[in-house]
Amino acid sequence: MKMPLLVWGGFCLALMGADALAQAAPGLSVTRLAVQARAGVPDLQCSPAPARPVAPAPVDPDPQEPPDAQEVEAQLSVLQPEREAEPAGAARGAWPQARPGQPLRVAIWGDSHLAAGFFTSELVRLLPWSADQVATQFIGAHMNRPGVRMPWLRKGCIGPNWKHEPAYADAGAAAAPGPALVSLSSSREGASLAWDVRNVSGQADKPQLRLLYQQTSDPVQIAIAVDDGPEQVLALQGAPGPAALELVADAPMSVVRLRLLAGALRWQGMQWPVPESTRLQLDVFGYPGATVAAWQRARPDALASWWRDVGYDLVMLEFGTNEGNVQPFDAQAYAQTLRASVTAWRAQFPQAACVLIGPGDRGILVRRSQKAKPAGRSAKGQQIKPRKAAKPSKGQAAAAAKTGTDLLRFTRVHLEIARLQSQVAAEQGCRFWSMLDAMGGAGGAYRWVGQNPPLMARDLIHFTVPGYQRLAQRFAQDMGWQVERLWPDVR
Repeated sequence: MKMPLLVWGGFCLALMGADALAQAAPGLSVTRLAVQARAGVPDLQCSPAPARPVAPAPVDPDPQEPPDAQEVEAQLSVLQPEREAEPAGAARGAWPQARPGQPLRVAIWGDSHLAAGFFTSELVRLLPWSADQVATQFIGAHMNRPGVRMPWLRKGCIGPNWKHEPAYADAGAAAAPGPALVSLSSSREGASLAWDVRNVSGQADKPQLRLLYQQTSDPVQIAIAVDDGPEQVLALQGAPGPAALELVADAPMSVVRLRLLAGALRWQGMQWPVPESTRLQLDVFGYPGATVAAWQRARPDALASWWRDVGYDLVMLEFGTNEGNVQPFDAQAYAQTLRASVTAWRAQFPQAACVLIGPGDRGILVRRSQKAKPAGRSAKGQQIKPRKAAKPSKGQAAAAAKTGTDLLRFTRVHLEIARLQSQVAAEQGCRFWSMLDAMGGAGGAYRWVGQNPPLMARDLIHFTVPGYQRLAQRFAQDMGWQVERLWPDVR
């Protein structure tokens, strides 16, 4: 088929009418651009950010530390009875299986626990698939945000003048949401993005990919360069809404660069076909600070455009830690937001199996001077052995709970969040799994930070790498994340 040529700014562009990735989804405007790949492309190098002077941190004479075990035990003894955890075998809701000849397609949205990537990386490690049998289809606009790891993107560079806008907090991002419910936005001439799209082994394997964005009523002028070749300039124009610029090369591409020339661009991610050898497609959309409210706020028809050619077998939501950070916690308001958000999420994937993942336990740091007795040495300087926490009397426990720092303030909130998530999951025909239960229940944050190696980070909010791995192992055990259950052909 002869391709029409578009001349803009002295460069010749071939706009393709043939479909390369998949048939354009209804509501998704696709512009196809023929590009030329090159061999021997150097590794992508990001321009260093301007150095900022850093003042030396003053030494804190009274640092914050995890509380003593005795005080934790005293407050645990008067904690209101916890909800009864369901046995692992009583999990409600369907569990997926890969369709014959197809990969198992899984997507998961969440907060910083998911953004770190250690939980999902361990889920992958627990399966017998080789590196070329596990892939992702989407790279979200949450790339390069502090706390975000993207194992399947070899490298990404974000120049100055771009802003991350998450849908849970930004009205513009909610009205025009991308797959990760996060946008990268700029209206500054010369703002640049770049991606090294080679696989984790450093091999070029993608002859086509889509750059996902929101088309505006006014044209957006950009320049595209592939594999350090000359820039091709084009105007993105059409009906406002979800759109994609599909790059189709004559060979696998290595490095793609985008430069904004005029207009306002809301970039929302990247999409590429998964290899035929793929057994597991895992799309991870985690963003630090995110809440489930993004699904309630996001415009449903705009979201649906991304998924019409993607049939997920399993979708998961992992939220709750940031919602529990709002004090005082309003359980009724949270329940309303949760129910509306999960309903909107399920409407996008009505046929997929689904799981809600509740937050882990969270602790509170105290000043060293607040602790009942300094740890380590006696007043005479002699080494003292840690004492096993004795169960206090009811009166002693009540006194500790009333007069000391409330060490279980977040624990009670997270237990309530877990109860509500379990309830909503049942209403939607989904399974529910609790990180807090996997940690052994209330007080888990304090127990895990004392493990060797520690399973909880020193902030008593996040986990260490071994902690995330332990959670993933427990999830696999409780939920049936095993090859013989997920891939019938292996059985």
